[in-house]
Amino acid sequence: MWISKLKLDLRSKAVRRDLASPYEMHRTLSRAVSQALKEGKERLLWRLEPTRGTEPPVVLVQTLTLPDWDALEKGYAEVYPPKPFQPALREGQILRFRLRANPSKRARDRGERIALKTREEKLVWLVRKFKKGGFRLREEGGQYLAAIRQDTFLEIPKAGHLIQVQAVLFEGVLVVVDPAKALETLKRGIGPGKALGLGLLSLHP
Repeated sequence: MWISKLKLDLRSKAVRRDLASPYEMHRTLSRAVSQALKEGKERLLWRLEPTRGTEPPVVLVQTLTLPDWDALEKGYAEVYPPKPFQPALREGQILRFRLRANPSKRARDRGERIALKTREEKLVWLVRKFKKGGFRLREEGGQYLAAIRQDTFLEIPKAGHLIQVQAVLFEGVLVVVDPAKALETLKRGIGPGKALGLGLLSLHP
């Protein structure tokens, strides 16, 4: 896997367009791995990172193959050299994480996804996803070591109107339970909305 960091230039018309539409952002970023995507060898994940004040927008991108950021139009972003990412996960390893995701469930009557409302519901969703993906959300004193840093809704144009997709930024501490399964989770991402910049799980010591 490869991790790339892009510092976007707000003077670019394309950047402003992409920031207004996650689908457009996904389409733009996909140019860097277009051939691998066509061959079915790629799973592109990305996340718009939280920034402060007047700091330029930063996008973190994870790819399975080495991206070619020369595919972006000139002036779109300052691109930091992609870094290889091959984590040697171990059972019992404790790591910090960041995940922007869409904690949701399917409505029984309509089949569409509906947002989870309470903090407790969102943490239960996260616990379940981690368990399925080879991780465990760490607890201390009976409390999960996880915080919700952002809880917003993305407005997505669809069929002539706007739909809202919940985007929650989780940060906290997890434990590796099954290293092989955990690695696959890192590659695949967590939850729905991958093309909206959701699902990228980042780990740090």
